[in-house]
This record gives sequence, structure tokens and C-alpha cells, in this order.
Amino acid sequence: MIRAAKISDVKNLRDLCSQLGYEVEESDIKKRLQYILDNPDHGLFIYEDQKGLVGGWAHVFGKHLLEGIYAELGGIVVDSRHRRLGIGKSLIEHCEKWAIEKGYSELRVRSGGTREKAHLFYTQMGYENTKWQKVFNRRLK
Repeated sequence: MIRAAKISDVKNLRDLCSQLGYEVEESDIKKRLQYILDNPDHGLFIYEDQKGLVGGWAHVFGKHLLEGIYAELGGIVVDSRHRRLGIGKSLIEHCEKWAIEKGYSELRVRSGGTREKAHLFYTQMGYENTKWQKVFNRRLK
């Protein structure tokens, strides 16, 4: 079943973030989750199995730029023990439904250049690679 995230999901969200390679403190996840839950232009959805175990999450949000308005997938992860069961597909479809309900006509997905399995997954879902880019960061003090 896919449902909206709740504050009580913090530990599970942190554990799944670590599977993506992001080590984040539970307190940071809790603050970020609260922001997402309080912001109607964000959706965070949880896959929960029949036993109540969290098997994945997906975050979608609206992006409003001068050059265009669209929804974007902020992140998705399926627990390593639950992959290849259709959970990721269900989460993406839920995000697409959310985007349509919010009035967005496009959902964009960004994926790291080395995540080839993810690229194949998105292509199989009907997404097309429309751009190749590099991301530049600068830490601000």
C-alpha cells in the first residue's frame, strides 16, 4: 500500500536514505520531513507492506521557474530486500498522480550519471533522457 509519510516514519526514512548512500541524522530527517509535510507543494509517499514494514519512499515537489513550471522527483528508494517487485513503479505512478492532481503537466527526474540501473528503470517507465548536465556545488559559510 502507498500512503502519505508521517513523522513517525523518520527512522525508516533515515534507514532508506542510507541505502542511497546518504548518511543523515534522524533529527535532520525529522526537520526536513516536517517541512515537506507542512508544504502543500511537496508530497512524500511511503510503500508499506501488509505487515506494516516500510519498503520504500518517493518525494515529489512542484518547481516554479521563470522558464517553466513542472513537478520533479526529489528522490526515490526501494529497500534492497524489496527491489524488482514493482514497488518503485507504484511509487512513481503515485507521484505522477499527485502531480496531475496539483495541475502539473510534466514530471522530471534527475538521476546521477553512474546510476545506470535507475536510468534503465526510468526509460522502461516511459521517461526519456532530454538533457545531460553537470552539477556544481559551492559550500556557503
